[in-house]
Amino acid sequence: MWLGPAEDTDASGEGRASVRSDSQADSDGSPVFYDDSGRRMTLPGGVLLVLDPEWDQGQIKGFFAANGIALSRVEEEDWATNAYFISTAPGLPSLLLANELADEEGV
Repeated sequence: MWLGPAEDTDASGEGRASVRSDSQADSDGSPVFYDDSGRRMTLPGGVLLVLDPEWDQGQIKGFFAANGIALSRVEEEDWATNAYFISTAPGLPSLLLANELADEEGV
């Protein structure tokens, strides 16, 4: 499936559905997004997350457990204090998880 450009309209001037099925049988179904210039963007998978730098390992493990994220999917990063990469499938799963976690306390 892919998300079409915002300017894509039908004869009535109404916008067409922003999500269309991918016709390729071997497609993984990952959406393609377009910016205002028409440049294509995809979501390769994974979520980068920085948690409160004051949190200790117990709080961090509790955060992942409370959000149903197995520690086997989590890799600590060294570019910031309490920075992590969470493995996800490509496409919408990574976007949905990022949006879900964005409003959590400590993110």
